[in-house]
Amino acid sequence: MAEVLTKAGVLLAIIALGYLLKRGGIFRRTDYEVVSKIVFRITLPCAVATAFFEGFEPNPTLFIVTLLGLLTGVLLWAGAFFSTRGRGEESRAFYTQNLPGYNIGAFTLPFVQSFVGSFGVVTACMFDVGNSLMCTGGNYALTSTLMGKTEGGRLKTFLRRLFSSVTIDTYLVLLVLGLLNIAVPQPIVAFAERVGDANPFLSMLMIGMMLEFSFEADKVKKAALVLILRYGAGVLFALLFYFILPLPLEIRQVLVLLSFSPIPCMSPYFTELLSGDGSLPSFAASISFVVSVACITALILTMGIGV
Repeated sequence: MAEVLTKAGVLLAIIALGYLLKRGGIFRRTDYEVVSKIVFRITLPCAVATAFFEGFEPNPTLFIVTLLGLLTGVLLWAGAFFSTRGRGEESRAFYTQNLPGYNIGAFTLPFVQSFVGSFGVVTACMFDVGNSLMCTGGNYALTSTLMGKTEGGRLKTFLRRLFSSVTIDTYLVLLVLGLLNIAVPQPIVAFAERVGDANPFLSMLMIGMMLEFSFEADKVKKAALVLILRYGAGVLFALLFYFILPLPLEIRQVLVLLSFSPIPCMSPYFTELLSGDGSLPSFAASISFVVSVACITALILTMGIGV
C-alpha cells in the first residue's frame, strides 16, 4: 500500500509542480503547448511502442476492448445529445463534447504504465483506439451534423484530423507489425524504451500547466453537473467491466481505471467550434484531472494493483 501511495503521490506532485511553476511565472500559460507537442508526438508514441514490443500478442479479446472504447463514447454522446434537446446551442455543445470521451494517452496511460506494466498499457491503447474515434472528431462531426451545422468535406476533415494524430498512427503501425509478427530491430526498441520512460513525467507536468480554476457560480454549477454525469457513468461502466465481462482479470482492472479518465484535451476546442464557451470546458477538464487522480488512486489500492 505504501508503494502505491508513493507512486501516486509522485504523479500528483508532478501535476502540482507544473501548476505552481505556471502560477509563479516560470512557465507562461501557453508553454504547455510545447510540452504537449513533445508528449503527443514523441514520448507517448515511444511509451506505446515499448509496451507493444514487450506485451502485444494477437488476441481477439483486445479487439473487443477497442469496440468497448468506441461503444462507451457513442453511448455517452447519445445520452448528452438527446437529453439536451430544446436547450440552447451553447449548452448542447458543452454537454456533447465534454460528457463522452476519455483523456487516456496523456493522463491515465502514465498511471497504467507505472502500476500495471506492458500488457496493461497495450490494453489501454486498444481501448483508446475506439475512444479516439469519438474524441478526435467523432463527437463534433455527429453533433454539428445533427445541429444543422453541416459543411462540405466533413468526413474528409474528420479523417484528416484522426490520422494526423501521431498516437493513432502509432497504434495502427504497431498493430500491423504485431499482427504480421514483424520483429523490430533492438536499437529501435532500446530508443523507444528510453524516451518512453519520460512520458509519465512530461504528461503529468503538462496536465499541471493546463490547469485553470474559476469559481464563477454558473461555471461551477455546469461543470459539477457534467462531472457528476461522467463519473456516475464511470461507476456503471466499471461495475459492468469488472463483474460482468468474461475477460481476464488484468484487462478488467485496466478497463475500470479507464472508466474514470478525465475530460479529453480536445473538448474545449470542439466546444468552441460549436458556438460554445471554451473557458467552461477548460475549467471542467481541470476539475476532472483532480477527481480522476483521487478515483484512480483509490481504485488501484482497492483492486490491489501494483501491490
